[in-house]
Amino acid sequence: MLLLAATLHVHAAGLGQTVSLEAKNAPLEKIFTEIRKQTGRNFLYSDEDLALAGKVDVSMVKKPLAEALSAILQNTPLAYQIVDQVVVIKKKQASLTFLAAPPPVVVITGKVMNEKGEPIAGASVVVEGTKNGAVTSQSGSFTVRVDRVPVTLVFISLGHKRKALENVNGTQPLTVTMVSETDSLSDVVVSNGMFSRKLSSYTGAVATFTQKELRTVSNQNVLKAVAILDPSFQIVDNLNAGSNPNMLPDIQLRGQTGLADLQGAYTSNPNLPLFILDGFETTLEKVNDMNMNLIASITILKDASAKAIYGSRAGNGVVVIETKAPAAGQLRLSYSGNMDVTAPDLSSYRLTNSMQKVQAEVLSGRYSSTFPLTEAALIPEYTQNLQAALSGVNTYWLSQPLRNAFGQRHGLVMEGGEGSLRYSANMNYTNVAGVMKGSDRRTISGGINLIYRKNKVQFRNSLTIDKNNSKNSPYGSFTNFARLNPYWRMTDDNGNFIKAYNAGANTLVGNPMYDGSLNAKDYTVYTNIIENFYADWDAARNLRITARVGYNGQINESHQFIPASNSRYINVSPVLDAYLDRGQYTLRNGKQNMLNADLIAGYSLSTGKHHFFLNGIYSVNTSNTTTNGMVMVGFPNDKMNDISFGRRYADGTKAEGTENTNRSLAITSSVNYSYDDRFLIDATYRRNASSQFGADKKWGAFWSAGLGWNVHREAFMKQLTWINLLKFRASTGTSGTQNFNSYQSLATYQYITNRTYNGDIGIDLMALPNPGLQWQQVKDNNIGVDLSLFNKLSIRFDYYQKDTKDLLSDMIVAPSNGFSTYKSNIGEARNEGFQLGVNMRVWSESSTRSNISLFANVAHNTNKITKVSNSLVQLNRMRDQAKDSVSTGNASRRNPSTRYEPGQSMNAIWVVRSKGIDPANGKEIFVKQDGSLTYEWNTDDYVVGGDANPLYNGTFGFNLMHKGFTANFAFTYRWGGQQYNTTLVSRVENADFAYNVDERALTERWKNPGDQSLYKNIADQTDTRPTSRFVQNLNELLFSSVSVGYDFGNARWLKRVGASRMNLMLNMNDLGRISSVKTERGLDYPYARTIAASLQVTF
Repeated sequence: MLLLAATLHVHAAGLGQTVSLEAKNAPLEKIFTEIRKQTGRNFLYSDEDLALAGKVDVSMVKKPLAEALSAILQNTPLAYQIVDQVVVIKKKQASLTFLAAPPPVVVITGKVMNEKGEPIAGASVVVEGTKNGAVTSQSGSFTVRVDRVPVTLVFISLGHKRKALENVNGTQPLTVTMVSETDSLSDVVVSNGMFSRKLSSYTGAVATFTQKELRTVSNQNVLKAVAILDPSFQIVDNLNAGSNPNMLPDIQLRGQTGLADLQGAYTSNPNLPLFILDGFETTLEKVNDMNMNLIASITILKDASAKAIYGSRAGNGVVVIETKAPAAGQLRLSYSGNMDVTAPDLSSYRLTNSMQKVQAEVLSGRYSSTFPLTEAALIPEYTQNLQAALSGVNTYWLSQPLRNAFGQRHGLVMEGGEGSLRYSANMNYTNVAGVMKGSDRRTISGGINLIYRKNKVQFRNSLTIDKNNSKNSPYGSFTNFARLNPYWRMTDDNGNFIKAYNAGANTLVGNPMYDGSLNAKDYTVYTNIIENFYADWDAARNLRITARVGYNGQINESHQFIPASNSRYINVSPVLDAYLDRGQYTLRNGKQNMLNADLIAGYSLSTGKHHFFLNGIYSVNTSNTTTNGMVMVGFPNDKMNDISFGRRYADGTKAEGTENTNRSLAITSSVNYSYDDRFLIDATYRRNASSQFGADKKWGAFWSAGLGWNVHREAFMKQLTWINLLKFRASTGTSGTQNFNSYQSLATYQYITNRTYNGDIGIDLMALPNPGLQWQQVKDNNIGVDLSLFNKLSIRFDYYQKDTKDLLSDMIVAPSNGFSTYKSNIGEARNEGFQLGVNMRVWSESSTRSNISLFANVAHNTNKITKVSNSLVQLNRMRDQAKDSVSTGNASRRNPSTRYEPGQSMNAIWVVRSKGIDPANGKEIFVKQDGSLTYEWNTDDYVVGGDANPLYNGTFGFNLMHKGFTANFAFTYRWGGQQYNTTLVSRVENADFAYNVDERALTERWKNPGDQSLYKNIADQTDTRPTSRFVQNLNELLFSSVSVGYDFGNARWLKRVGASRMNLMLNMNDLGRISSVKTERGLDYPYARTIAASLQVTF
């Protein structure tokens, strides 16, 4: 890049009095800079004189300094003279003997203080435009030597506002007072992905976090870091997935706007926020795999005023991610490394040991029967299991597929450039190692960023390529281990894995450790390419026009091979045809291409106290997603692990694929008006058209309006100097959501390929057309207050209402139509709540760069359905019938189903009220709607037993800093919600005693008349259906994050090794959890705790 920019190549030979140079067509300024690096000599010249010389060609190796200077200036109108180690460059005269000596060195001294008059140690004092400067001592004093005056001095100190003093001539010592950075964030600039605005003039509800803030709570995953910092950004707890590195999180912002996936209707999460990366839409997977060190900031757009510019895509909220731009200056090389250790967390499991398990089996009647012959056949099994327990067999199956996982992250960034060209290049490697053996997620990425400016036009280009390989554990679901009996041995006498165990009733159960040792496959790979190009034109003094085009392409491929030796086939007899179908291979391929283009015009106008900011945006977007795949069976040999060896397609399947194409365009106008920086008005209007919706509803209109009042700028507030910021905000507006299938409004057909009519194939109607299908709209209302006091305390409060209309889901129709559902707008819902955030700096000491600060925030959100269609009523009825049906699977009968009732939460827990277990007989007593008691469970007696949404959730913690040392502690809490304890249902009350169970199934179930027990008769094997007994209040406190770090600052030894900055940090995440609900967590994949050490160094 340097050769292209200046065709300059220099070989540095180290400090000394000889010079080695190789340059073509290079400006003298660059050559003198390199000589200063090699010899330590300073140069004194005027830019006007150097301009006379133009550019020169130089080639020399280890020449003395004097010869080198003579050769360089030989064909120029310039000459040199060395005076007191300074090389003076001036125009050639008849003789150099009369050259005046350079002006004497001017010494500038002074002291830097804070507002209290206390000295500030470690502040940087730099001569603007140069690298000449100093660092203040413990007393705040500094000394700077300059060759000429006047100069401008720039003062920089952590925790204080940057300050510049102009026309400094050094005639007298300086006393500089630096002002603390207020917590009001009045100087913060908010980027919404389209344009930037100062937060002080913004009426929207937003939250912005820098990379430094993100790293203080987690250096592992950017999504988890944001969730800790902002409670409105919720990662829904997944009790099944646990810490699985290959499971993408379920995210909601300010509650749930759409209905859950009722019948497999959506290709993506209908509540997922929109993610914007450097101005263009991106995927959750891309954000999840991002290297945090490349991120400059993350901004969450919450209300209508903030997110309306994204119109139909913004209903669930918007997360805007800005990556670091190349920094100007000399070439810099930055390395970031991270090593982490992740340990499985099994603290939620309370399984029986061998003796307890045999005892529980006896009490449950597993070895008893009313038929003597049957009971006689069970005695050998009992004897065998008891002998194994007595002999000391007590296999702890939970630990077998687990490990302490060691992960790593490495990043390398090269950046630099001066004048018109800036550049950066990065390479990153990430290995997120899972705690289940064989599972990990590895990503290799690289990127190049270029910024070129020519007069009033600036061009930017960013290219990023990611390669990801995600492997799932060959040991399968963790549940397979939790259910194995402890009296079963894992290996035989020869140390080989036992393949299967007898679970009674002629049923064999496979050993998942044996399955994990086979030649299986289960992995996914993807390649992602992002190419973004931007052109910014300063067309006039206050007018900027930006054109940008972004491409995002991804190719996915997943493979899963289950060998014929897998224990899932142990009950398949060789005499059956199915024996030839052992072994299965699943292959899935996918491609996604997104192309986005925007034309943005921004104009600003200031007249007196009136300030206008106008933006117009024209956007076009297209995306195409294709998938195909197949499931083959019949792989008789474990080494035949390619899909081409398959015998046939799996029953009921064939090679299949999908295709989705979306196209949209939008025209947006945005106006911001500020009067005297006191009164603020924001207004946005956007017209959207999308191919996803009905022919009669292609266009949608979205708008927002916001008002703001900076009270602290009023004249009557001048005397209240302790109030640094008082701002009132209010906004209202609409946005939409469109996380739905592409062709949901169109008549859709499929070809009939298994028969013909007169030699022609036919088609079947798959979906009815719906020309009236329209946008799902979200109406946001928000009021907020921002307050800052004493330059120490900041408070931010928001209250909101979010109403969703025209909810999209499946409409149930009569089967006589040929299909049972079609897409329609059904129902309405409301989210209502508030968020309060408090930050306080309780102590600070500038002389030692020390401070202690506290933070706390709380969020409250209630969600309820305000209107339902007949289709949802019918869906409720179907689910009630499923609960009463004897053919329904156990899990669906035992656990509550989602019901949609006006006035109730989408997350309401529907159960039948219970009076508990009758001590006389161990049966449950239910309460009917009329208040009478019964032993019979009935859906007609349904009531709302609780709400899975917490009443309050949030975070709190504190930060401390002393000199270069920092420490941060963060806790997460939730209070006031409920949870249906599925562990008590499936592992205690409805426990299958053929497998291992929770120890409470032995110790706390009813056994004899008169027992006061929480759980029914241990010998009762009937299903327990949704009951209020298992609705429990869920109050939790999580020790989310601890980070300890040290910044070496301007340590002298850093310069000796060629480094300019170094930082060490230790992060610990998910350290502990206190919960009022005791339930098994991590059913398919266990939870984990992580400790990570990171290093950042810049050369």
